[in-house]
Amino acid sequence: MKYIYPTLLCICLAVAAYYNNKSNKAHDSGHFGKPEQYTLLVQRGAFHFDSFKLTRNKISHIPGIASNFETSTHNNNSQTFLDSLQTIGFFKKLEASGFWDLESYYGTDTSCTSQLIVTLRTGKKSKTVICDDYQSDCPELLKYIEKKVVELEGNHLKRTYLPG
Repeated sequence: MKYIYPTLLCICLAVAAYYNNKSNKAHDSGHFGKPEQYTLLVQRGAFHFDSFKLTRNKISHIPGIASNFETSTHNNNSQTFLDSLQTIGFFKKLEASGFWDLESYYGTDTSCTSQLIVTLRTGKKSKTVICDDYQSDCPELLKYIEKKVVELEGNHLKRTYLPG
């Protein structure tokens, strides 16, 4: 009788250790999963030549070396920290709106162009969509992406369109 309690205790510890190890393996193999790692890079042409990089909780503005702006907000690097739920929702909306179904290249026949390049990366895949003329031949989803990224960045770096 005096060995029953230690034996019962050892059995309970063994069962608890087994289930603890089993749940750690499920967590490591992705059953509980980390949120997918998204990165969005938006590059603007024309006389902007800047880019925006959006991750789960941060957006960065990187001015281009050929930028024609004299204001400091357009010519300085900036970082803004964001609510990760808002950005994950934005990434999910892009996927639901058909980003992966877009063509890789949208060309134009006009001479005055303002290029937009959008690259979306997840842990599983990556796609770059190039649009030669933002004003006339660019899909609405790409225009929405650029406007939303500028809004998230917060320095009012809206696209300036100067017809040729």
